[in-house]
Amino acid sequence: MNLTEVQLKEIESFSGIFLEPEEIAILLDLDEAEFMNDIRKKKGNIWNAYFRGKTESKKDIHTNIVKMAKHGSPQAEEMAKQMITQQTLAERRAKRDR
Repeated sequence: MNLTEVQLKEIESFSGIFLEPEEIAILLDLDEAEFMNDIRKKKGNIWNAYFRGKTESKKDIHTNIVKMAKHGSPQAEEMAKQMITQQTLAERRAKRDR
């Protein structure tokens, strides 16, 4: 599926507000099956735009959680501990997969 830069930016924007792939396909009037296949492959421009948008928003959320944790928010501290655990598990998976 070949998309314009504008469409790729829209995918990035929509995934950044955590819309599901099916919803993005509908909003952009894309062939849903083809779009889902491109997402499933986890490579190419469409996947990169989708994952970038999602990851940028996740980064922003994590940044806010860490700031709140540093300022003493018990809820944010607990969330930060969970993020650290998730990161450590991902590092172990990466090490194992080498």
